[in-house]
Amino acid sequence: MYRIGILGTENSHAAAFADIVNTPGSKYEYEFRVAALYAHEKAPSEAIKAKHPDSGIVICDSIEQMLPLVDCVMVTARDGKYHKDFALPFIRAGKPAFIDKPFTTSVGEAQALVAEAAALNVPISGGSGCKYSPEILKLKDEIEKGEIGDVTSAMITFAVDLDSPYSGLWFYSSHLVEEMCTLFGYNVRSVMSFRSGNHLMAVARYDSFDVVMNFENTYTAVVYGTKGWKAIKTTCDGIYEAEFAHFAEMVKTGKSSMTAEQHIIPVRIIAAVKRSLETGREEMI
Repeated sequence: MYRIGILGTENSHAAAFADIVNTPGSKYEYEFRVAALYAHEKAPSEAIKAKHPDSGIVICDSIEQMLPLVDCVMVTARDGKYHKDFALPFIRAGKPAFIDKPFTTSVGEAQALVAEAAALNVPISGGSGCKYSPEILKLKDEIEKGEIGDVTSAMITFAVDLDSPYSGLWFYSSHLVEEMCTLFGYNVRSVMSFRSGNHLMAVARYDSFDVVMNFENTYTAVVYGTKGWKAIKTTCDGIYEAEFAHFAEMVKTGKSSMTAEQHIIPVRIIAAVKRSLETGREEMI
């Protein structure tokens, strides 16, 4: 039985993961259990514990208290500025870690996390669950099969709160960025950003086409190619289950399905979007 610690329970993702694992009859009930919770405020942890009264969940007062109680962790704090400090003590103790979106709120922190995990041979996973959106994965398959032809341009739309108290743009932008990287790859060369009031639009430049990142309160993707075009509405159906399945497999095998690039590049892209807003220039990734 693998004991999971969740850090940052104010996020609805924490409750979703606890439900997946600790609900009686769960497919994971003989393999995994959320055993300990930690957050800056205890009320969300108490709500999760109350929903699963027979799970023996311990609400911890500190990271140090949690360390010996768990075998792996899921860092789900809303504000990515806490992710590195929450995750590193467990990585250093050899415990696999899932680090939710945004992976971090700086490129340096993302690089440090990935480098330390690699040096210690500790597997990590995480980022936005929207890369597992069923509609995104279906569209990715169609693109890879050549059904749209060579991609010539695209636009992806996803909500963002530019003034979020959880590090502003960082809080939600990972969803759109990771959907884009899932569809078209991680080899983005540069970004140019444009803000009009509360609306943000940015152009991501690949080698042979551009993708408009439209940060708007709707959820769609449109891809144009040499054989036609395809437009979809995207959902988050089943993404928590998909994220946890990848995490569970990682913990059991000691190998992550994600590469260093998949952790670091989305952070680089978001950082470039922010720099472009400040400089008014195209910013290299």
